[in-house]
Amino acid sequence: MTLLATRREFIRIGVIGGAMVATIPIINSRAAGAAGKQIGVFVKIAPDNSIIIGAPTAEMGQGTFTSMPLVIAEEMDADWDRVSIEYMPLSLKRLAPDEPNWNGGTGGVDFAHAYQGAGGSQSVNRNFGLLRNAGAEIRDRMVRAAAARWRISREELRTEDSFVIGPRRGQRAPYGELIEEAVSLEPSVSPVLKDPSAFKLIGTRVRIKGSTDLVTGAPVFGIDKEIPGMVHAVLARSPFFQSAGPIAVDASAAREVAGVLDVIEIPRRWPGGDNQTEVYLHGAVAVVAETLWSALKARRLLNIEWDKGPYPDESTSAIEEEYDRILAADGEGARVFREDGDIESALGRADRTFERRYLFKALAHVCMEPHSAVADMRPSERLIRTSHQFPDRPAKVAAEIAGFDVLDVRVENARLGGGFGRKFDPDYVSEAVFLSHQLQKPVKVMWTREDDIQHDAFNPPGLSRMRAGVDASGDIVAWDQLIAGHGAHPDVAPAGLVKDFRVRSARVDRGMWFGPWRGPGHNTQAFMIECFLDEIAHELGEDPLDYRLRLLGDTAEMPYPGWGAETYDPQRNAVVLRLAAEKAEWDQRHKLSKGRGRGIASFFTFGGYCAHVVDVTITDGDFSVDRVVSAVDCGQPVNILGIEAQIEGGIVDGLSVARRQAIHVEGGQVVERNYDTYRMMRMDGAPKQIDVHVVPRRDYPTGTGEISLPPFMPALANAIFAATGKRIRSLPIADQLKA
Repeated sequence: MTLLATRREFIRIGVIGGAMVATIPIINSRAAGAAGKQIGVFVKIAPDNSIIIGAPTAEMGQGTFTSMPLVIAEEMDADWDRVSIEYMPLSLKRLAPDEPNWNGGTGGVDFAHAYQGAGGSQSVNRNFGLLRNAGAEIRDRMVRAAAARWRISREELRTEDSFVIGPRRGQRAPYGELIEEAVSLEPSVSPVLKDPSAFKLIGTRVRIKGSTDLVTGAPVFGIDKEIPGMVHAVLARSPFFQSAGPIAVDASAAREVAGVLDVIEIPRRWPGGDNQTEVYLHGAVAVVAETLWSALKARRLLNIEWDKGPYPDESTSAIEEEYDRILAADGEGARVFREDGDIESALGRADRTFERRYLFKALAHVCMEPHSAVADMRPSERLIRTSHQFPDRPAKVAAEIAGFDVLDVRVENARLGGGFGRKFDPDYVSEAVFLSHQLQKPVKVMWTREDDIQHDAFNPPGLSRMRAGVDASGDIVAWDQLIAGHGAHPDVAPAGLVKDFRVRSARVDRGMWFGPWRGPGHNTQAFMIECFLDEIAHELGEDPLDYRLRLLGDTAEMPYPGWGAETYDPQRNAVVLRLAAEKAEWDQRHKLSKGRGRGIASFFTFGGYCAHVVDVTITDGDFSVDRVVSAVDCGQPVNILGIEAQIEGGIVDGLSVARRQAIHVEGGQVVERNYDTYRMMRMDGAPKQIDVHVVPRRDYPTGTGEISLPPFMPALANAIFAATGKRIRSLPIADQLKA
């Protein structure tokens, strides 16, 4: 795929061509010199030649607040030092029944000008072509305006740092002087995009916009947002899975707390079955007060008898026993996600077979910023301020609860202090909207860390049985994966590389609420697949790198029916493996001293290729990570600095998970409550060195927010084996090295 927009994006650009040059003030204008003119949806240019560019998608640390405006700035030849960024409020439109939407279907309500969701490493990928065209359109208008002013051919003009430059000495016009003429021009039929060789910003290392605000504590997050006249609410939610809510409530002591205004019972309301709702309400009791402290104090004084729901006896041990029963029955009734050839016959013909099991515990998201939302559902306001990955969902919640037209709901989305998939769901927003609609005043709902961990949408746990058969040459000729506990991405390698191939899954849908968690599905499958490949290579006496490259062979690019990409190219996978290995001196691993080991793994996640080589040292039954060398292929890099940060973040997150993190269930409730029991890695446990190498490519860009975590955990486990001879087949590692 080239750097031009995808076919789907061209279709959408055609649909919204008029809107792209609308003069509606979609972005806010608080920056200095902002008494300028809006040109298109994304850009405002002031007379002093300062520029505001709107960032359309949620920023949660993945760098889109910088990378997407940077794409516009590149194509319009803006002076990046004079560019400031503002969040674009949610903008929706109602589609015609046959009009394409962003999800590949037709009709409904959809984002009006750009894809405003943030998830699945898709923000840059879905918007890149559209944003390039928007920037090129502005540059084209500036050139046409200058050509008309100077009465010369546009071919004689060039642009640089927010100026149009003419052929005569000193003939320069700042965009701020040309804006009046530019906004009056008709849009271009197809603005000319830059050749990638001319990029000055894209593909370089650009400092993250807004970083000063982050380190100085400026109020930029959703948790900082307020509405004048608001009241505060905290909720006591049922600790039992799928509980209907309170059976009996004694709130007499809570009501005596100074500042308490009301205590409100909220029945459970949840999607499922025929109830296709956008509203997510836990069965709960809300304390509403003048201050947050009063609400928290009063909540502790509530005396509540809870409905225990349909799973009062659920436990981790019982769930894992069910996994064992599923595997013992060879997955009877399991769903076949993919089946190529005849797997049982191929296993029977194999010269040698391998079988292993890998266990992955449930995980919580624990975003640094606990959930919060402030809503004003008075008919004159219809306003939500929050931090959410998909701001259209809060708008739909407000429409459903309060009866507003979804297009009339204002959603002002702030920076997220982490998301990782948890802030895809709208439960915390639903609570604020529900209470504001009932009280007819603005309400701010706040969650505590205990609320967050106890009522998370957990990454699903699971047990996987892996079977493989090899021929006399050691080549894999059969591959069979049976998963108990959760679904599968059936099209990741070695799918397409092994003729006889099968992936099955038997879901164990108990009471826990599961949801997307950084690289959903890939995070568990990468651990299982890449550890298993390493075990096969070791048993055969093969180099783990060479064995992976042999599996990839010279296989050409193939269609990828899985989510997040259109094709998978084994040769691009091979490139990142070789690059990481070269930079990490993989061929010198045998020279490591006793107690040290080096492991390797790679994975294809949501369109991006990533490989890691991990060095560990084992001391007294514990481990430290000395170095991680990473190679990433995400197509055309947009901001190298942002890519490096994402790869580093995924590594640190994966290491924290692998060390100690796990959610346990007992008596139908989550056991862990805060950081004392759900243990996050401390700073001294982080890798001592991380080196990230980005493959220079001109292919259409993919995202990097999730691609580094899945291959890191198996690379770590493989390094531990190299150092100790002990295989890690269950995460978290915890005290396994002390056994």
